Amino acid sequence: MAAIASRTESPGTDVFASRHGAFIVRSDLGYFLQALDFSSGQDLKVWELHPACRGGDHYVGDPSSSAIYLLRGDTVFKVLDLSSEPPSGALPLHSSCRGGDHYAFCEGRFFIFFLARGVVLSVADLVTGSAAKESSLESTFIHGLYYYGSDATRLACFKMDAENGLRGHRLSTAGDEEVFSVHPDIVSFLPGGLAVTCGPAFGAWECLKLISNATDLPVPGSHEITRKVGYSKTVLGQKFSISGSLDSESLAVSLLQAQFSLPTAYGGMGLRTEQEEWEEVAEEGEPLRVILQPRQKLYWWQYRLGLGKEPTLFCRSLKVTRSPSPPTHIPLPLADS
Repeated sequence: MAAIASRTESPGTDVFASRHGAFIVRSDLGYFLQALDFSSGQDLKVWELHPACRGGDHYVGDPSSSAIYLLRGDTVFKVLDLSSEPPSGALPLHSSCRGGDHYAFCEGRFFIFFLARGVVLSVADLVTGSAAKESSLESTFIHGLYYYGSDATRLACFKMDAENGLRGHRLSTAGDEEVFSVHPDIVSFLPGGLAVTCGPAFGAWECLKLISNATDLPVPGSHEITRKVGYSKTVLGQKFSISGSLDSESLAVSLLQAQFSLPTAYGGMGLRTEQEEWEEVAEEGEPLRVILQPRQKLYWWQYRLGLGKEPTLFCRSLKVTRSPSPPTHIPLPLADS
């Protein structure tokens, strides 16, 4: 099963809850998702991040209020709406509150997870570091992907389950644990999520046409290659309500491009696809004039990318071979190049 990329492996991605629901931030794409909760898949809305709210290292919500704390470097500032300009300037983090792997808010306190040390530091204020308390990391929170305050009395994290996919784990102050499922439409918004819900990405050459000359003489001829170009909009079935100036097609393209660029461990191909035709798939014909040599066969191939078993993106690249074996060359640049 493909895996979800963690916050540390996907900078700018985070989850949190506030009095307005459950949120996933994709700062790398410039969007954030708002839902009633992470389980039901109800009231899913996607908004554009305000430019001043992009590039955060951590996004922390207060489950009992509208407050959102955006951490960037060694600073923090408070916002009430990620789609609007922040009302105040950044303040410096206290030295004890810097360098955490994850941040959450619960019971009126900030919780800072230092995974390598296996501890959680809680403070009343990130700027002063006041009323600090340090405790060992609960076993529930080992190997979590994202951490957040679920409600006024419970912390939570997301984990991958080898059999059941992405699951949430809530832990109360009394030590009671609750495991819950994460709705597929919400899973698909996380980095690697499309591979979990639709299947891992694949890339393959498809043979579009074979022409052959069975005679002992050169044979000139005219042929036509018919190919698909663009991407299939039917692949994504999420039920997102788009807000503001954002449109559903731009969102779908951004999610697909991000998925294909991920490493194979997260169901991607590690390839950049921005330069391809990201319009609705359509058929194109291309005339060919060739002179086939005696006993020669020519194979025309097209590269395509997909999720699961369904082709999604039909690339413009064509390649001609004399062998029935598909080409080994990948005609797209590497994501880290």
